[in-house]
Amino acid sequence: MRTTNFILALYALLIAGLPLAGLFNALGYSLGLAGPLATGLTDQYWRQLAAETSLLISLGFSLYVTVLSVGLAVLIALYLVLGQQFMLRRRPFPTLLYVPLLFPSLVVAFYLFQLLSGSGWISRITFALGLTNAPDAFPELIQDGAGIGIILAHVVLAFPFFTLLFQSLQADARLHDLRSLTRTLGASAGQFNRRVAAPILLRRAAPTLVLYGVAVLGAYDIPLVLGRNYPQMLSVLITTRLQRFDLAELPMGYLIGFLLTLFLMVIIYLTTRWTQRHAL
Repeated sequence: MRTTNFILALYALLIAGLPLAGLFNALGYSLGLAGPLATGLTDQYWRQLAAETSLLISLGFSLYVTVLSVGLAVLIALYLVLGQQFMLRRRPFPTLLYVPLLFPSLVVAFYLFQLLSGSGWISRITFALGLTNAPDAFPELIQDGAGIGIILAHVVLAFPFFTLLFQSLQADARLHDLRSLTRTLGASAGQFNRRVAAPILLRRAAPTLVLYGVAVLGAYDIPLVLGRNYPQMLSVLITTRLQRFDLAELPMGYLIGFLLTLFLMVIIYLTTRWTQRHAL
């Protein structure tokens, strides 16, 4: 019994205690109560937050990358599961589907950098074929203002996972039986996919999709390799603030990290409540 209580206490410390301690430490930095610049309780850094235009730009850019990455990956996965079952069963595609899941995100980022950069493989091939006048004439697909490289990397990593997830949920929801039933009622395959199958799969997968979106929003290595200095995703912005030699940047960096953590916690809580209330 004592061993069980000790394990549970240790687990609670690792899962809740240490993260909460870090959160309160970040709050202390932002209020002037912790860190090398601690001078006593102050709201100076909170008042400066309104002038941080780079924060709003980073937040908008991060949300744009997250929504577009997860959205495209979901659309590809739904297309494969609902419309290309023969492809999912035909070798070697089922095996190839697992390949992106084997690589860390940093490896995928470096691979796309070598593939799509101005001096990358595709650029050299197009130049050798005479499709471009010079290697640097290749379109900017990485380190670009639109974040195309970042989005592409996340899609490559996400759509195999979502495909496998939707396949499992499809079998669990017995969508094949529902498909046969709707056909007897006169519904077409497209109507069944749009009005029955896709809503069921999305609602059941909603918690996983939100958690994956949170992971994309907080990802660091992919935007670090494939992104540019401006605009930056929030994770890169926060890390840059915390690693600068100027100690005056620390409180603002901790404040942004604190607010981002609270924002993500609220999203996860609201999504969990919504999915529980509308569970199928």
